[in-house]
Amino acid sequence: METPSLRSSGQRILGTLIHVLWLGEEPVSLISDLHLRPEEADKLAALDRLLAALPDDGVLVVLGDLFDAWVGYKQARVPGWREILDRFAALPERGIRTFYLWGNRDYQLDAHFEREVQGKVVPGGLLLRRPSGATLLCLHGDELCQNDESYQRAKRRLRSWPLRFLGHHLPISLSLRAASRARSKSMEVVSAASEEALRPSRRALQTVAEAGDRQLLFGHIHVAGKGPLDSGSPSGFYHVLPAFEADEPCSASLDGEGELTLLREGESQPWPGPISLSP
Repeated sequence: METPSLRSSGQRILGTLIHVLWLGEEPVSLISDLHLRPEEADKLAALDRLLAALPDDGVLVVLGDLFDAWVGYKQARVPGWREILDRFAALPERGIRTFYLWGNRDYQLDAHFEREVQGKVVPGGLLLRRPSGATLLCLHGDELCQNDESYQRAKRRLRSWPLRFLGHHLPISLSLRAASRARSKSMEVVSAASEEALRPSRRALQTVAEAGDRQLLFGHIHVAGKGPLDSGSPSGFYHVLPAFEADEPCSASLDGEGELTLLREGESQPWPGPISLSP
């Protein structure tokens, strides 16, 4: 088995730094938007079933928002959160390599988290490459919502090093309360925003297509879908992975030829059609 090799490509797409993961023939599983919290027993039970079913000696990619909020390494010491981390820390014992993209809820994942779970944090996008030449660009998906200008401004501000430093060094109780208030504020903003602003934009997908990528997978908007990257050139496709829910625990798999399959409780599902896009 060839060991996956991860490196930065130096390329940026929509302001997101792209990292490249060179794969062999190992199976790849992908999940997104789990928004895990210790009190959600049903979702954690669904997660346990999914993790138990992962093929050994494979790769697991989380497309962001693994947690409902992650405020820094001190959170790993809090009961409940510690047990969630232990689930992922057990995967390397089965030869499963794990990669965690930043989402809009857990961009504080860092080297401390990597050590806790023996995985790799990817602060940007992830381009998967197979020996066959097949590729899949994985993004969280928030960078595609270019018409949500207030969010894009807030994202740059929140991810600035001073605020990230502050988040890591506040007492954990204060950090968790701040994260809770931020979630509530975010829900208010989303409910007041226009539906169009919250959708991925056609021009963002066009940018991905112009970068030469022929397959894109993202989450963030919590619905499943598949459509052409560029309406004028149907050779490339986007796929949207829905949020992982207790009653609908969805994931995806990538085979050796670069074919993406949508799964629910391990059973293959047809990809729904195109999602609604903004200009």
